[in-house]
Amino acid sequence: MASVSTFGVRGMIAMATAPAVVVFLSSNLVNVGNLAFNMIFSRLMGPELFGTLALLLTIKLALLGITGAIQMAVSQMVASCNQEERPAVEQALSRINRLLFLGVCILGSSLTASFMLDGTVGARLSPTEPHLLALLLISMPFGASLSVLRGVAFGDMKTGRIVLSANVEMAVRLVGALIAWALGFGIEGVVIAISLSIFAGWAVLYDLLPVSESGTKIEGYSKILGLAAIPFAILQLTQVIALDGDIFIAKALFSDSEVGFVGALSLFQRIQFFACFALAGVLLPRVVKAAQAGDNILMAALPVFIIFAAASVVALSAALVAPEVLIKILVGSAYLPAATVLHITVIAAIFFTFNYLVVTVMIAVRDNLGIALIATGVAVQFAFMALSDPSGFAELVAIKAVCQAFIAVTLVFRVFPRNSLSASLYSTK
Repeated sequence: MASVSTFGVRGMIAMATAPAVVVFLSSNLVNVGNLAFNMIFSRLMGPELFGTLALLLTIKLALLGITGAIQMAVSQMVASCNQEERPAVEQALSRINRLLFLGVCILGSSLTASFMLDGTVGARLSPTEPHLLALLLISMPFGASLSVLRGVAFGDMKTGRIVLSANVEMAVRLVGALIAWALGFGIEGVVIAISLSIFAGWAVLYDLLPVSESGTKIEGYSKILGLAAIPFAILQLTQVIALDGDIFIAKALFSDSEVGFVGALSLFQRIQFFACFALAGVLLPRVVKAAQAGDNILMAALPVFIIFAAASVVALSAALVAPEVLIKILVGSAYLPAATVLHITVIAAIFFTFNYLVVTVMIAVRDNLGIALIATGVAVQFAFMALSDPSGFAELVAIKAVCQAFIAVTLVFRVFPRNSLSASLYSTK
């Protein structure tokens, strides 16, 4: 009896400390901080100015989404290399990390100068105030380097460092933005705090790679990394468009207050998605290692999808039972018109997150058809939003939900063929 009890306690401890669970809990702690950030500033700024902030956050997500592709590719490389290859891989990644930082510095400096100079092409094309976009771009070299370092951390499942980096980034963003606003620096101070938070997340992980030795050859590794990053880059970019692209449509078609409502609903979707987003970082190395060992990859992916399903049930239940209460608590009474479609917003986010996780599994086993399916679905979604002459923000949400559901059904038919399981997707001993 004691041995059974001991086994049960050990099992619960092992489950509670499993990387997927720890990363999920950490990502939700970050989500709480992000939620507090948006709850506070949606009230302080009001719908119009908050709409501008939401647009800037969307641009930030798009930029980090591109660099996030590098994170996933690095994670895949680190997880799949053996001990003999490890020193050479680390040296190559260290030099690639440095070159990437310098390259983004040069590109970011050029873009920043362009946005800051009145009358330039960059200033005219800027979708928001040019100086705000320039303040955001300053952090991008550290964002690019952070993607490499987080890829190493996830590839090795360095859970403690992953958790610390994410939560330090969140804390600096929240506290720094509050201080900047209180000191009267306005939205400019908030954007600077966002940029500083990216640097803070990088500082926690900067020593994960050794100093690159002179003469380190990176040609082979950079080619492998580049080819591996392409599908992830397409996935990340299309997902940002799918999740937040409607705010650009709203900015072009609707009043400033409706743009604010779209920003508030996008906030709910981001909270829901990012509650499970870090699970993709756990999912990728699990599937890679399972495929290499000849194990069933669906069983390797199952814990992640169980956590996702549980989180989805909780989110949808809350949106159905108390949508107005959630709106009041999270963004304030000024956004109550958005409560009527909150449940549809959550449904769209559930399908969106499911699609992202499924395609992550497919990429891990070198099946890139899922990316093509998602890219096509997102293009259809954006075209419908832009060309259907929507009457208001509620129609945009409905279009997103239908398109994401269609993508999910298509992916399920790909992953679960009717006659037999695809050998490229499933491997058993």
